[in-house]
Amino acid sequence: MTEKSTPNLSPEWQLNQLVWVVAALAFAWVLGSQIASIKTADRTVQVRGAAELPVRADIATWTLGVTGTAETLAAAQAQVSTDSQKIRDFLVAQGVPAADLGSLNITVTDARANQYNNNFTGPRFSVQGGVLVRTAALEALQQARNNLDKLVGAEVILTSSWGPNYAFTKLNDYKPELLSKATAAAREAAEQFAADAGATVKGIRRATQGSVEVLGRDEFTGESEQLEKRLRLVTTVNYDIR
Repeated sequence: MTEKSTPNLSPEWQLNQLVWVVAALAFAWVLGSQIASIKTADRTVQVRGAAELPVRADIATWTLGVTGTAETLAAAQAQVSTDSQKIRDFLVAQGVPAADLGSLNITVTDARANQYNNNFTGPRFSVQGGVLVRTAALEALQQARNNLDKLVGAEVILTSSWGPNYAFTKLNDYKPELLSKATAAAREAAEQFAADAGATVKGIRRATQGSVEVLGRDEFTGESEQLEKRLRLVTTVNYDIR
């Protein structure tokens, strides 16, 4: 009669079986928790919203430089003073308030003081100066720029002319409207994404506001040279979707 073999129930065998059971239970628990986290995880969508507003510059600057040359310093300075006064009279006649006119720094060059210019010819002294404009009378300034030929008629030679340069200084007045428009644009984009995914947009998870940019109305010339400008703001928003 054949004897039935009995299973190996040694302590080592039992320990191995216990380890396998524990490992299987741990794997099942990890897998189950991952599945649960996938089902309950929050889904988000990140979108950007941009907004632009047209604005008009509210202040402008303009420098008009002249140079006087003469054999004596007094004569060169007198020429600069005379031409600067003609510029002031011209600007005021165009409608720029006299209170908005200042003076450029005076610089003096003495040709004889240049040790490398032993054989110089011409007037000894050169004096540079002129008028600095900072004004909110933008229409008057534009008119003056368009009538610069009148200065030529007054025998004024501009040796430099920087501007007019236009600036917009009231950003804080427009930030709330820009932010509202940019957020609305972001919401619209998020709703489109959610609709494509068969979901619904809920609340905002996180939002980042960019800085406001001041841009020129036209791309082909510099922003500071343009009276008409546009403000641009881009926000990045993360929305919860369900």
